Amino acid sequence: MKQFILSSLFLLYSFTVYSTLAPQKYNAEDSLLYYKKLSRKKKESYKDRLAANDKAIYWSRQVSDSVYLEQLIYRCDLYYYDKQYDQAIAQTKTVLDEATRLKSKRFIAQSYDNQGDIYKKKQNTSEAFTNFVHAIELFTELKDSIQIIKISKKASYIQTSLGDMDGAEYTIVNALDYSNTLKEPSEISWFYDILGRVYRERGLWQEAIRYHRKALQLENNKGSKASLINNYAITLLKSGDNDGAIQQLEVGLAYKDSLSLNTLYRLKDNYAFAKSRAGHKDAIPLLEEALNLRTSIDDIPGKYASHIHLAEAYMTLGNTKKTAYHAQQAYNISSKAKNTEAVVKALDYLIPVTKESNVLFKEYTSLSDSLTKAQNKAKFEFAKLRYDVEKAEERENIALQKITASQLREEIAIRKRNWALVGIGGLLITGLIFILYQRERSKKQRILDRYETEKRLAKKLHDELANEIYLVMNEVENEISSPAVADRLEDIYKLSRDLSRETKPIQTDENFPTELAMNLQTYTSSERKLILRGLESINWNVINPEVKIEIYRVLQELMTNMRKHSKASLVALVFKSVDKLLEINYSDNGKGVSLSRDNRGSGLLNTQTRLKSLGGEIKFDSAVDEGFRAELSIPI
Repeated sequence: MKQFILSSLFLLYSFTVYSTLAPQKYNAEDSLLYYKKLSRKKKESYKDRLAANDKAIYWSRQVSDSVYLEQLIYRCDLYYYDKQYDQAIAQTKTVLDEATRLKSKRFIAQSYDNQGDIYKKKQNTSEAFTNFVHAIELFTELKDSIQIIKISKKASYIQTSLGDMDGAEYTIVNALDYSNTLKEPSEISWFYDILGRVYRERGLWQEAIRYHRKALQLENNKGSKASLINNYAITLLKSGDNDGAIQQLEVGLAYKDSLSLNTLYRLKDNYAFAKSRAGHKDAIPLLEEALNLRTSIDDIPGKYASHIHLAEAYMTLGNTKKTAYHAQQAYNISSKAKNTEAVVKALDYLIPVTKESNVLFKEYTSLSDSLTKAQNKAKFEFAKLRYDVEKAEERENIALQKITASQLREEIAIRKRNWALVGIGGLLITGLIFILYQRERSKKQRILDRYETEKRLAKKLHDELANEIYLVMNEVENEISSPAVADRLEDIYKLSRDLSRETKPIQTDENFPTELAMNLQTYTSSERKLILRGLESINWNVINPEVKIEIYRVLQELMTNMRKHSKASLVALVFKSVDKLLEINYSDNGKGVSLSRDNRGSGLLNTQTRLKSLGGEIKFDSAVDEGFRAELSIPI
């Protein structure tokens, strides 16, 4: 009996000890699973979790490279959660070295992302941004849209927080190229919200509002939507739409049960501030309430914002004592936080209402200059960092990818062919432009040549033919001859005189409308009247001299045709300018004519030719015993 009791006690002790020990594993996968789970148990001490991770790393080497790298990254997470940031950075460098050795581009990218998160936590923005850009470039090569968008959010946040709006816009637009692969559209709502803030800072209110609305359309989560509404309301406030901001913030406050206290109190404060901007009487109590709520949860940035809002509200009411108090509180908070931008904003309200304005103004000037320099430096550094990253990756790609001689020759051949095509295309375009130029030049030259010919004919008709006829007429009068011969000679003389007048040189300067009117009046008589309308309303100074000459000759042709054939007693010419076109309507009450193609005289055909040379057109409308009409249209 005694031996049985002792045996039972030994078995019970053995079972108890065995149950407290780690189970003996028979393979690497089981051992890895055990220590992996143990390292993730939050109830375990930090030291025990690190020890378990050491074991997991050891067993993961025997499973696969990817599992091994995962365990190395998790060790970095353990350091990060325990705020051991220097150790976390050292661990990410270890992961990066191992991932490079094992040629795992995905884990290299993930290491850069983790390193960026740690540097961001340490407020080393330039290092954080550099690592994020490295990660984005690598995930772009891997075509991992989700990671590109996730990391671009973090990179653009750094850029906007430091005032680099142009850089943030570049980062966001680049990331949006990958948004079509996302299953959940709400994942990019934050990008549109950032774009709204970017355009808000530039004062482009319509663009800003459009992107805020787009962000709200894509977001489904109530908490996230309330934050987007808050940002939209701020844009409306800055644009001067106080009532619109109030309406939006009322919508955001309706989600109060889904919001964190920070978000809820931020909405309350901005709601009260919008009311103060709109002149509501209950604004001050609401602002004071929001300040008390933020103080109760020790929301430092929130308290600063509430004091700034109260300073502005009291300044609007002319209460300098209250303005000074809240501006001083905001100044104290921002100075303690070493936030230059916030200090400058607090001084905006404090300087006008304090006796120490001269001293504070010097500080204000100095801080404003340093803030501007810091923002410009950030923009330059971010642009340089992105350039350096892209160049470094370009060098890596060249080193990793060996191009064979045949590929290189093919690339050179393609490049030469493309340059040859560009050259041929350039020559063809140049040749086409030259041909068009020559054609236009020839057209103008033909007009000028015709005009010069007409001038020579006019001179010849006047100096030679008309004078000779006049001498013959004198000789006939001095001798006895038939009256019919004298009348015939007089008709010939009048004809030569008319031809001389019709081909004489034309003034194309500011006197052109007067000369044109006088020329047209020569076709009237006691039995034939001319009505001119709109001639002086045309801006003849903008019309080329060649065009004026052709208009003059076309109207001469129409009037000559009328006098010879129509027997009209009334002629009307109406000028008007419509959409860069000069329109001239001619009409008479003569006997008209049939307008069949065979029945058109050389005069009408000549007018068509002249107008066609100008890119214009003329339309005729006539019938027997129904008068004659013509519509001229000339580009000017």
